[in-house]
Amino acid sequence: MLSPELNGLIDAALTDGLLSDQERAVIKKRALLEGYDPDEVDIYINSRLQQMQIEAQGAVAKVRKCPACNAIISYMQTRCPQCGTEIANVGATKSVQKLSDMINEITATELIKDKRQERIKNAIKSFPVPTTKEDIMEFLFMAAPNAKKKKTFLSILGPALTVGLIVFALFFILGFVTAEKNTIGDRLEGGVILGIFFGVIGAAVGHGALKKRVEPVRDQNKMADVWRTKCEQVIAKAKFILREDAGAMNTIRDIEKDLS
Repeated sequence: MLSPELNGLIDAALTDGLLSDQERAVIKKRALLEGYDPDEVDIYINSRLQQMQIEAQGAVAKVRKCPACNAIISYMQTRCPQCGTEIANVGATKSVQKLSDMINEITATELIKDKRQERIKNAIKSFPVPTTKEDIMEFLFMAAPNAKKKKTFLSILGPALTVGLIVFALFFILGFVTAEKNTIGDRLEGGVILGIFFGVIGAAVGHGALKKRVEPVRDQNKMADVWRTKCEQVIAKAKFILREDAGAMNTIRDIEKDLS
């Protein structure tokens, strides 16, 4: 039995029912690193491809004609190989909209926060990698912002600690400056006492006042890793599918750079 990582790599490569020489080489290299016989893995891949081809024979042929020259093109191609005309994929599944609807449905129906987040994570993880240009770009535009963690003092330290520390610092300075005695020890003592007293009050007030502002940021940060992982899978597949589309590849590289 192959490892989950190797199986995942094979699944991603076979999503579109095609396998390039570069994809096959990457899989065999990974198999060798994990201690599997590359030839046996190659046989396994071929059997998967053969099964997919058999299943495809019973379905409607997924081919189209170029609107410019009438050449027969694969449903996976985004540009006519004969005349170079860009092909709009009118048959795109719009699976990204389905994922969005699923997340909205979970958000609306699952009242328990932890269960809601876990269900959304599972929905993202099980989301099939898009295989059309439209769906790939639509997914990345939607998912990339969610894959970035927001770093603020409020989200890192929490509202109570953040406000408490700020108030402590302000009243420590005030206590230090207004101390009745001029010795450093007395000034420090006055600053610490005043700072702690009002710092605790500030922490309590800050927690109550800012909790609702912090929770959405923390919730997004908890989901960021699963969004990032799915983005990386989509980008990896896009580099094979759209490798001849210079405009799309430039956009994808910009998104990948922004995520790094």
